[in-house]
Amino acid sequence: MIFPRTSAAFLIVIITLIGLGCSTSQKATGDRDVSADSDTAAVNFENMSELQRLLAQNRSSLSDLHTSQKHDMPAAFMKKDSSNETINSNPYDGYRVQIISTRDVQLADSVANQYRAWADTTINGYMARAYTFFRQPFYKVHIGDFQERDQANSFSKLLRRQYPDAWVVHDRINPSNVPADTATFSFQKSDSVKVDSLK
Repeated sequence: MIFPRTSAAFLIVIITLIGLGCSTSQKATGDRDVSADSDTAAVNFENMSELQRLLAQNRSSLSDLHTSQKHDMPAAFMKKDSSNETINSNPYDGYRVQIISTRDVQLADSVANQYRAWADTTINGYMARAYTFFRQPFYKVHIGDFQERDQANSFSKLLRRQYPDAWVVHDRINPSNVPADTATFSFQKSDSVKVDSLK
């Protein structure tokens, strides 16, 4: 008879400990929610997904350190440049317009030749050269030589009529082929009539 009483008392102690353990974990969870709410009081949780809410509650203040970090920079280095000239220290540093990137060398050469024929009869203002070269694992065709990205963007807009995937890339250029700063790019009149009629 002593054995059943001891096991019953042991069972009661275990149930009491489990009950206390559950009640303390609920209290800790509630405390964490209160502290998270106070840390992120400005955040509207109703409009967030569950993942966004979890990230907002657990964000470390260290991630925002760079926004409040101060640097001891001398005032002389913080002054703006007084000259209005932009100096390009490397004249070979510039932009080109990429019209194709492929693993087929014959296709790249064919596109470059098609561009030359099309540009000779279509584009006014700048006779941009086509460059075919290999950068592993692709053969690429780049057009033109531009020191200013704005000029390259203007020229790429013309090329997109024929080559929709054309985009501006940073590249080593030939400074002797750079267009003048005052150059404007346009279609020849016979083609501009056709282009306008398509709109």
